[in-house]
Amino acid sequence: MNDNYFKPKNLAGISLLVFAAVLFSIAFLDRGIALGVMQLLRSSSILHRTTANMPDLLFLLVCIGTAVMWTAYFFLIRRRGHNEQTLFLRLAATATPFAFLLKSFLKFIFGRINTRAWLAGGGPIDFQFFHGTGERGAFPSGHMMVFTAFFAAVWCFYPRYRPLAAGLLFLLGAALIATDYHFLSDVIAGAYAGLLVTLFTRRYLIKSPPPGRHFL
Repeated sequence: MNDNYFKPKNLAGISLLVFAAVLFSIAFLDRGIALGVMQLLRSSSILHRTTANMPDLLFLLVCIGTAVMWTAYFFLIRRRGHNEQTLFLRLAATATPFAFLLKSFLKFIFGRINTRAWLAGGGPIDFQFFHGTGERGAFPSGHMMVFTAFFAAVWCFYPRYRPLAAGLLFLLGAALIATDYHFLSDVIAGAYAGLLVTLFTRRYLIKSPPPGRHFL
């Protein structure tokens, strides 16, 4: 991942494009997509039952994944010293839990109604700022944010796995929309927020590299 992305001009331009995409989605796409997905789910009783009450395991996955990555990190540096694997683990194990914590804060700030609550009650797809609890915790998508943070670390260190990382993130975003758990704009915002978490985490870690090794 090139440090040129951190130049204010480049980052501002990318952020502006993402902001425009989110606004466009809110204004023209979110309602139609959500209603279309709802009709599809109701036409398939098996699919509807399968996706109706899926447990949210994100917190558990983040806890287990972070513990595993830090354990592997300390194990590997004792055996082999710092290398590409340990640098990847350091970045991923830092960015992933931070993305989880940040998504909770952002959800509270924006207070956007989730897709299923909106479909059940109708009305505007609105934001109630600083009231993001319960059904008003959809923006940005936490799953998209956390997994993008992790796979952005993969993208940094393992170029050959970039198509796989991008494909898995695309499938995750499609699944979140296709099960009416998120609007399209939630997914876009979550993906970009997760990317920024890893970019800035990496930037911070560059300034404090492991002893005897530059953080690439």
